[in-house]
Amino acid sequence: MSGSSLLRRGFAGAIIGASVLLSACDPLAFISNQTLRFVEKKLVPPMLKDTDYLMACQSGVAVTPLLMATENLGADANQLGTLLYTTAALCAETVAFDNELRYLRASRAGNVEEAQDARIAQKRFAELAARRQLNAYNRFVTYYEKRYEIKIGEECTDFYKDFDEFVYMLGLITGLQAVLNDITAQQAVGVPLDIAAKAERAFSCLDNKKWWGVPVAARAVIWNVLPGLDEGKDVWGAFNASMALGEAAGVRLPHAMYALSAVGKDDNARVRDAIRRFTAVKEDFKPNPQYGLVDSLAGFIVLSLSDKLWTEGAGTRTPPGSLGKFWDEKVEAPEGVDVGDLL
Repeated sequence: MSGSSLLRRGFAGAIIGASVLLSACDPLAFISNQTLRFVEKKLVPPMLKDTDYLMACQSGVAVTPLLMATENLGADANQLGTLLYTTAALCAETVAFDNELRYLRASRAGNVEEAQDARIAQKRFAELAARRQLNAYNRFVTYYEKRYEIKIGEECTDFYKDFDEFVYMLGLITGLQAVLNDITAQQAVGVPLDIAAKAERAFSCLDNKKWWGVPVAARAVIWNVLPGLDEGKDVWGAFNASMALGEAAGVRLPHAMYALSAVGKDDNARVRDAIRRFTAVKEDFKPNPQYGLVDSLAGFIVLSLSDKLWTEGAGTRTPPGSLGKFWDEKVEAPEGVDVGDLL
């Protein structure tokens, strides 16, 4: 064997040996991080494709403690933690919402004790949702500020891959949800209120068309909330444009944001308009095949707001087949549905 060949082999062996030595310094951290990357690449995409939001929330509750335990072995679970704590918070939100409906029904019936109990339960689960969402938001900030060397709300960056960009958007949305749920819980968690202002600036780092109109719709929600931000802006026009993008892309999250913003402004006419528009999309509308879960979550929000309107006005949730219709309007019963069921 020539001297040059021996030299090349020796050099290659030194590199391999150094790599093995570096990995061996903390093999558990290496294995844990590889496990998280496997979950991200192989298990998360099917979850995002699925349209069963309740399964997603229950999966978040079930697997979050397990995957977060990898941090004890040196792994960085912050990015997946943002996603999982967000889905886990959805379970708490559904319980809080059910108790809000219980409160409305009890109030209509004049049952004071039942109404009080329902309101206490609503606040309790809103607090749980806010804690999970704040955890998700903090993990989002920690991960992206460290990995991309930016300050959220002050700087933008080019993302390495679409998943990074998606979780960035999700982290901002979850931060806003944490603020709202903490307000419902009488600020029991202490979620920083400046999250909204930071998010408004940070959403501008995202491509609005690529992400179904959500970034501009989310900013429009904040414009309607923070004093002075709506000056010189066509807020409702921004929602309309974002909803058109969402419908074309198969993700109607801008519709849900439009509805939530209208609720915040006590504009019942626009709340109804948002619900109608969500249900009245073209017949060939199909949820985005990669992000069916996001459209499903939007549907949950819209149905929840419809249920609240129906409960306040008629004492029941939205009857089957009646999303986009209201108790005080002439309702044509869907085929096969007893008109009595709609009363």
